[in-house]
Amino acid sequence: MYKRQVEGDFPDGMEFSGLVFVSETWFRTWGGTANDWLTLITAHEVAHQWWYATVGNDQSLSPYLDEALATYSELVFYEHYYPDLVDWWWAFRVNSYTPSGFVDMPVTAFQQSRPYINAVYLQGARMLDEVRFALGDDAFFAWLQRYASLMHGAIAEPGDFWPAIGSKPLRMNAI
Repeated sequence: MYKRQVEGDFPDGMEFSGLVFVSETWFRTWGGTANDWLTLITAHEVAHQWWYATVGNDQSLSPYLDEALATYSELVFYEHYYPDLVDWWWAFRVNSYTPSGFVDMPVTAFQQSRPYINAVYLQGARMLDEVRFALGDDAFFAWLQRYASLMHGAIAEPGDFWPAIGSKPLRMNAI
C-alpha cells in the first residue's frame, strides 16, 4: 500500500486509509527539530495506519482503541528515533495538560474537545504505559502484535483488545 502525507488546510491532523493530513500550520512553524508539533502529529497520524486503518474500531463508541494507541505510538516513535526527547514528549504532550477522565468513554460523553483529548488520548497513553510497566516490554509489544494480527482487517471492540494480553495478571496503579 502506498502511503502519503499531505499538508492540510485545517487545524491539526487527520487519518485516512493510506493517507495522512497534517495542518499547514505545523509545516509553517516547524523549526527543523523533532521536538515540535509537526513531528509529533505526523507520528500520531501515521500510527493510525495501524490503529484505525489496519485494525478498525468504532471511533464513536470506543475511540481509545485507535486514539490512545496512536498517541502511545508517538512515544514509541520517540523512544526509537529520538530517545533523548522521551522526557520532553511526556512533559509537552501529556503532563502539561494535566489529563483526567475515563479512557473508555464514547465521544458523545464529551461536550468539548479538550476533556475528550485529555481522557481518551492522554489518559489513554498513561494507561498503556501502566500496562507496559506491568507486563514488561516484551510481553507488552507481543500483546500489541497479537492484537494487530488477530484483528487485522476487522473492526475491534474492547472485548477483542484486552483478552489479547494473555494470561499474565496485571498490577496497575489507579489512573
